[in-house]
Amino acid sequence: MMKNVINLFALLFPILLLTSCSSDAESAETAAIETAKSYTHNATELELLDLVNAYRVENGLNALQIIQHISYKSEEHNNYMIVTNTVSHDNFSSRKANLEQVVGAVRVGENVAYGFSTPQATLNAWIASEGHRVNLLGNYTHYGLSIRENADGRKYYTNIFVRK
Repeated sequence: MMKNVINLFALLFPILLLTSCSSDAESAETAAIETAKSYTHNATELELLDLVNAYRVENGLNALQIIQHISYKSEEHNNYMIVTNTVSHDNFSSRKANLEQVVGAVRVGENVAYGFSTPQATLNAWIASEGHRVNLLGNYTHYGLSIRENADGRKYYTNIFVRK
């Protein structure tokens, strides 16, 4: 009896392995592939992007180039933070994986902020925070940024840095 069970398992196990990858799984995986999205920056966002680059250049680093898709992903995260009423790096690994796939990132960093009324105040807060400053001065080549307001007019900031 035990021998028959072992023989049956030995017969079925390879079949289970062969059928575990279905065409549905492949099409779902293909559907998850995102293409680069465009983004239009407002004047306040452009001001903060310029301030970040000026800070980098003052510290002997290269200015970063804007990639609109990075700003699009930043906006998605701001919208998430507004909906959840939190300031966080939740789902960073998903943003990182997306940026690796879509823009060819080999390194990704992220700064977030909440409640600052001006781009300069936001930059000053990031500079004063060691972890945020490390990202500002990091070994990156490109970046993106989004600023969004919640219903109460409080601003949420997400600045993502990428090395290609």
